[in-house]
Amino acid sequence: MKHFPNGFASWQETHYEIVQAITIIRTSSEPHQLLNSIVYERHEAEGHGGLYELAEELTDAFEREHEGFLWDGNTLPYFETLENWLDEKLK
Repeated sequence: MKHFPNGFASWQETHYEIVQAITIIRTSSEPHQLLNSIVYERHEAEGHGGLYELAEELTDAFEREHEGFLWDGNTLPYFETLENWLDEKLK
C-alpha cells in the first residue's frame, strides 16, 4: 500500500507540479537543456513509462523529505522550495 506522508492531497499537488516540470524540460526549445537531464536519460532508457516512474519517484522523495512541513505561505514557500529541489534533481 502506498504511503502518503503528508496526505494524498499534498502528494497529488506535488505530483502535478513535478509532471509539469518534466513536461517543460521535454518540450524545451533549447536542446542542451533536454540532453543534459535525467528526464532525457530516463526517456531514452525506458520510454514514457520511465517518465511516469520518475515523476512518482520524485514525488515520493519530495514528500518524504518534507514530511510535516506546513505550506501556509508564511512559514515556507512551497513553490520556491519545490522549484529549488527540482533544479537539483532534474539535472
